[in-house]
Amino acid sequence: MKLDEIRAKIDQLDTQIKPLFLERMACAKHVAEAKAAMGSESVFVLERELAIIEKRGADVDASVYDEYAAFLRHLMSVSRRYQYGILTELQDKVLRDELEKAGLDAQTAHTQVKIAFVCEKAASDLNLFLNMAKLNQIMIDEMKLVTKDGWQEAELVLDGNIAETGMRQFLCQTAKESEGFRIVELR
Repeated sequence: MKLDEIRAKIDQLDTQIKPLFLERMACAKHVAEAKAAMGSESVFVLERELAIIEKRGADVDASVYDEYAAFLRHLMSVSRRYQYGILTELQDKVLRDELEKAGLDAQTAHTQVKIAFVCEKAASDLNLFLNMAKLNQIMIDEMKLVTKDGWQEAELVLDGNIAETGMRQFLCQTAKESEGFRIVELR
């Protein structure tokens, strides 16, 4: 097969994937609506996602298994991002609680938000957090990462305001999906 033929095949496959992706996002919306009606705060259930990846990847050739698992992890992360965007009451609660713990006032004039969180090194999804920042149109002005005793401690300075939709969505998702999340400072 020639390169242009292969590219045409990829274009055809991408066209077939699009309606499936849109249908999956519609299902994610229904899941978020059901969770909102139940008052559930659990959008992210790591054990369930790992089981899904294991089950769906069982028959995937080893030469592309890691890529397939990464694709599924990213797809599920994007789906969760969409759900957090719908769950505005959850965003409000998470941000109110985190600001209260930090002794910060959301009304304080600021253009940056400094956060910190930890991830287990062996199972780190730091790349997903960074990708979610990008999807929420948040620029990272500073980043510090220290690995200690099997844990990655991350500090990020985010460009933006806590009242912005993308910032609220990102902070909620990061708070719910990481360990030891905290808002350190509003600058």
